[in-house]
Amino acid sequence: MTPETHTIEGGFSRRGFLGRLAGGSTAALVGLTDTRTAFAGTLQSVRATGADGRSDGGYWEKVRKQFMLEDGFAYLNTGTLGPTPRPVWEAMNEYWRLMAVNPNENSAVFQNHVEQIRTKVAAFVGATPDEIAITRNTTEGNTILCQGLDLAPGDEILITAYEHASNRETQMRHAKRRGLVVKEVQFPMPPANPQVIIDAFAAAITPKTRVMHFGNPLGGYGCIMPAKQLADLAHSKKILCFVDGAHATGMFQFSLKEWGVDGFACNSHKWLCGAAGAGVLFVKRDVQERVAPVMGIYRDEPAGARKYDQLSRRPWPTVMTFEDIIDFHTAIGSARIEARARALGEFVRTGLAAIPKVKIYTPMDPAMSCGTTTAGIDGVPGAQIREYLRQKYDTYVPGGSDRIRISTHYFNTFDQADRVIKAYRELASGVS
Repeated sequence: MTPETHTIEGGFSRRGFLGRLAGGSTAALVGLTDTRTAFAGTLQSVRATGADGRSDGGYWEKVRKQFMLEDGFAYLNTGTLGPTPRPVWEAMNEYWRLMAVNPNENSAVFQNHVEQIRTKVAAFVGATPDEIAITRNTTEGNTILCQGLDLAPGDEILITAYEHASNRETQMRHAKRRGLVVKEVQFPMPPANPQVIIDAFAAAITPKTRVMHFGNPLGGYGCIMPAKQLADLAHSKKILCFVDGAHATGMFQFSLKEWGVDGFACNSHKWLCGAAGAGVLFVKRDVQERVAPVMGIYRDEPAGARKYDQLSRRPWPTVMTFEDIIDFHTAIGSARIEARARALGEFVRTGLAAIPKVKIYTPMDPAMSCGTTTAGIDGVPGAQIREYLRQKYDTYVPGGSDRIRISTHYFNTFDQADRVIKAYRELASGVS
């Protein structure tokens, strides 16, 4: 088969597309339409009217085959970087090819498609398109929320003692430059119930508190925060409430309108399993005048939250893939995915809780946990647990200090989750 007649999976040919290039922007649009049509066809294989979240066979086996993970390998680190499904990966590769064969016109087509992506993202997170900016990742969104506010020396920002560095260090460095005060709210991990967290924040508020900015869930522990109650608390004191949602999007269902928060940042590369390089910043409409953009390319700011995503040249194929991964996720079903992640997470936590010497840092309460479990073994370094799982059970988890974090998502199996329980049991009994 020659390059000129090579047929791309999904049914459209390179020769056909190259033959249309003479048509300029029309050909570019046809190329995009072909790619989107081919991708839409692949979604039929993952649609289902019902699926048992506690079974590995049948429907979930079919879904698992959409991923390119090696046979026998258990990847349990979606909390850092999720694996991209093959249909999404193939679509992204085709977007990059379209950029290569006609850079300017295809780039323009992709850019003109951003408003459709913005609308789809807004519906997915429970917002309006005017409240959504397409960023590169959660860190960028957190940084805009942090640095875009005009705060005065001595003003206070509340974060938790368990934040990811992209929130904590951004806040700390900005505070050092501006004379602000960052206070880390302390509470036990795991907390006994949501009220423990609410009371800790309430006790930390002073007349100088201006912002509360916390992860939900807290990525290193999987603790789901009472976001709505914390937003209500903040607003009762005329305080802004921002959320680092890096680990929420794609793991469980939520609505930013229901939470009532003022700002939210997330990415597409963790629990959504999209490509790294695309993210979301939500800024509530009535707060946008208080949050300034930190970069720009136009003399006059675009309307709404669009003013936060004016980055000039960016990898448009990655942005295009954001729509594809949302479509893939939606084809399976957000409720179905949450139920699957929750069932796997509960299976791991219940199994580990029965092992002596094991300490679980993630709440056992299903209302405060889902697909993430963080646990350690008395006297066993986290790095040793990680290597034991990798070498004996062909299982990858991140590890450090005295614990590891296990991310169980819908493409994982109960057999893979059980490997973790077996490894902990063996290490806790002295096997090395």
